[in-house]
Amino acid sequence: MFVVPGSFVPYNDTVTILSYKRLRNLDLDMDVFCFKGKEDPSLLKELEKDENFKQFNIKYTSDLDWSIPRNYPLRLPVSLFLMNKYVYDSLKEFEKGKYQYLFTSIVPGISHIAGYKIKKKHPEVRWIASFSDPFKGSPYKKADLSDRSIFYKIAFNVGAFFLYNNRYEEVAVNHADELVFICEEQRDFTLKQYPNYEELVKKSVIYPLTYIPEWKMYSDLIDVPKVHHQTKQAVHLGRLYGLRRIDSFLEALKELKEEVKDLKGMIVFHQYSEIQAPDVKKIKEYGLEDVFVLHDKVTYKESVQIMKDADILVLFDTLMPRAESQPYLPSKIVEYLMLKKPILGVCDPNSPSYRILKEYGFDTVGSEKEMIKKNIRSLILDQSVSDYSLEKLNNDNYNNLLVGQ
Repeated sequence: MFVVPGSFVPYNDTVTILSYKRLRNLDLDMDVFCFKGKEDPSLLKELEKDENFKQFNIKYTSDLDWSIPRNYPLRLPVSLFLMNKYVYDSLKEFEKGKYQYLFTSIVPGISHIAGYKIKKKHPEVRWIASFSDPFKGSPYKKADLSDRSIFYKIAFNVGAFFLYNNRYEEVAVNHADELVFICEEQRDFTLKQYPNYEELVKKSVIYPLTYIPEWKMYSDLIDVPKVHHQTKQAVHLGRLYGLRRIDSFLEALKELKEEVKDLKGMIVFHQYSEIQAPDVKKIKEYGLEDVFVLHDKVTYKESVQIMKDADILVLFDTLMPRAESQPYLPSKIVEYLMLKKPILGVCDPNSPSYRILKEYGFDTVGSEKEMIKKNIRSLILDQSVSDYSLEKLNNDNYNNLLVGQ
């Protein structure tokens, strides 16, 4: 198999790890051609012990930060050259070997363009296109920027065009032999925008978010001793931006603080990582600083320890109330389920997070203010211990990525 994923492990990113999980159980030798990202020492340790990693031969091209300037917009002119070079060089690398399969990833989207160029010249290769987020019709590209500066608006729109262009998705959906999605909701949201939906579904496969049992970063989360702080500690680790709205949650917390004497002695919420200025303003206006505490972003290792020490895990989901299907599934849901702790899921019924949490027996989910209040009250009183099977999350149980093979 020729793997042209843009970026790959041991660069530590949600999508690089997702790509590795989807490929590691295949009985194939794999040549990987990718940008060079910063190696994560802890991830490298996991890979060095992982026998499956030995089947990957990785060859690097240019530096990832210069090639995909998500956090460096001033590097855009150089990145445009390097992205196009990647497409050209991928085809050259492919033609050095005799490959039966080709794998690409939607993030970064230039990976699918490389796949399309290879498939166009070599139609005999079986192309597997991997998806983690929808690009076409993405509600995140329709963000309200009315209160942003002109410079932010320009950067946002330029970034959306070059990093999340519809064409990256369209060439893969229309020309790949197999489409791989995280969940049914993501698949349906993506494919229903195309006229041949039924035909596209037939060449699709659902490969859910999983964990690798022998990796210490995951095994450390299983059978963690239960904690019972006198004041329950509830944590959310991740960015709050765009459609991850917390308006109803903050209103619910404000009313609870007014209704419940000494709420801060019963439960305190902690937010780690980015939060938008309007939300910070509301927290101050509502007087919630003592029950909703803000922290800077932490490393993955620190985040694991924070989750292990928490009484309650909070999931702030993408909220699209009027949408038929909500396609976004936070990767942290795997770690949450592995820990078997109480979960507050601020999510809607059209969301995969809502469906999955319900399937595992959690009833403290919902995004309406009154439901959130009810769920927080329930979690304050809850002393139960969750017990369910993790078999659906075990990566070892998924070894046939190739449809019909």
